[in-house]
Amino acid sequence: MDKLQKKLLSKLLENPSVQIKKAVIWHIPMTNYTVAFHRVKRSKMDILMKMMLLTFEQAQIRRAANLAEMLLVEELFIEDLLKKMQRTGLIRLETGSYKLTSKGQGQIKTGVMEEELEEESAVLSYSTIHDEFWPERTDPLPESDEVLPVYRYANDQNFIDADRILHVLAERRNSVDEDGFQIIVAAVNSFEEQEVENITFLEFQLYNKEQDIYYARVWNTWLGRWDETLEKQIEDKERLEWRK
Repeated sequence: MDKLQKKLLSKLLENPSVQIKKAVIWHIPMTNYTVAFHRVKRSKMDILMKMMLLTFEQAQIRRAANLAEMLLVEELFIEDLLKKMQRTGLIRLETGSYKLTSKGQGQIKTGVMEEELEEESAVLSYSTIHDEFWPERTDPLPESDEVLPVYRYANDQNFIDADRILHVLAERRNSVDEDGFQIIVAAVNSFEEQEVENITFLEFQLYNKEQDIYYARVWNTWLGRWDETLEKQIEDKERLEWRK
C-alpha cells in the first residue's frame, strides 16, 4: 500500500502548483451477493415447428407417425421435435393427445422459440455508498498491514431487489452464441447477501496555489481509478473547513 501511495503522490505533484495538505487511507464496506438465475436461448421459430404447433392447435394428434404422414416429414425427425417441445413446455400429453400449452400458444404468436437453460450462479459486488454494482476482479487487491478506519461518510442503505439484479446480470451475461441465437437472462431465481468485504481507498486533500482552490482526490483500489463520486462528496462536505 505504501508503494501505491507514493506512486499516486508522485503523480499528483507533477504539477508544481499543487500542495498536499493531507493524505489518509480508509476503507468502505462492500457487500457480496450470491445470485442464482437462469437464461433462455431465443431463436426464430422455423416453418416446420410452427406448422407442428398449429396442427396441435387445430387437430388431435396422438402419435408421431400421424404427424409425419400429414406433414410429409421423416418420423424420427418428428419424434425428436416432439421431445424438444415437451422438454421446453410448448406441448403436453393430455388424454392421449398432444395439446398446446399457454407457452406454446404465446410462441406461435411471437414466432420466437425460447429454450430455458440450466440454472447458473454469480457473485455480485455492491457498494452502498456508491449505490452501484462493481465489475468482477480477477487480480488481487493491494493489502495494508494497518487496521484502517471506515470512511467517515459511510452508510448502511440497501437498495437491492430482484429487478435490479436482473438488470445488472442482463448487461453482463446477455450474449449471442456461435449459431447466432440470443442467450438472455430471463429471471433471478434467488439472491442471498454474503460477507461484507472492506475495500481500501487512498484520499489526498490538495491545494492548487495558482488557482487558489482546495480539492480532493480519492483512489479506488477496486476499480483502479480516481473515484469522482467520493471526491465530490468530500468536497461538498468539507471544502469550507479546509480554508479555515
